[in-house]
Amino acid sequence: MGRTGVRLGTRLLVPLVLAIAPPGISGQEPEPPQQPSQASALAQPLGVSPGGAFLRAVLVPGWGHAAIGSYTRGGFYFAFESLTAYTFLRTHQRLSDARGRAALRESVVRARLATQGITDPTDIQDALDQDVTLNELQDLVSSRKGQQEDLVAWGIFLLFLSGADAYVSAHLARFPEPIQVQMTPVGADRAEVSLRIPLPNF
Repeated sequence: MGRTGVRLGTRLLVPLVLAIAPPGISGQEPEPPQQPSQASALAQPLGVSPGGAFLRAVLVPGWGHAAIGSYTRGGFYFAFESLTAYTFLRTHQRLSDARGRAALRESVVRARLATQGITDPTDIQDALDQDVTLNELQDLVSSRKGQQEDLVAWGIFLLFLSGADAYVSAHLARFPEPIQVQMTPVGADRAEVSLRIPLPNF
C-alpha cells in the first residue's frame, strides 16, 4: 500500500474518530443548561400569599395547598376532612334516631301509667327511671352526643391545622433552594456544623 493509500486512509479515519469521540475529546463541549439565578427564582411570583393560602385551606379543604402546588398534601387534608365530615353526619343521624327511640319509649311508659290511673309526677318519674329499655336508650343518646361533640372538636382542630400547614408551606415555597447542612472536621473528635439558608426578598 503506497503513500497515497495511507493519506486516503488517514483522511477517512480522522473525521470518523472525531464523530464518535465524546465531547471532551472532540473539543466541542456542549454548553451546560443555564440555571436560573437565585434572584430570578425569587422574583417569580408564587401566585398566593401565605395568608391567602391559610384562608383558602380554612374555607375549602386542600384548596390552600393546591394554590401553592402542594397537591399531595392538599389531597391528604381534603380526604381526611371529608371523612371527618361524613362521620359527623352519620353520628348526627344516629343521635337523632336514638333520641327518637327514647322519646317513643317514654311516651309508651307514660301511656301505660295513665291507663293504670297513675298521675302523680313523682310516681311517673320513678317508673321512668326504673324502665330498663328507656335507660338503655338514654345511655345511647348520651354516647352519641359525646361522639358528636368529639367530632366537632376534632374537625375544628383539623381545619386550623390544615390552614397552618398551608401557611407554613407557602412560606417555604418561596425558598429557591433547600437548607444545606455542611459538616467540617476540626479535630480528632470534633466537627463544625454550618447551615446555609437562602433568604428570599419578601
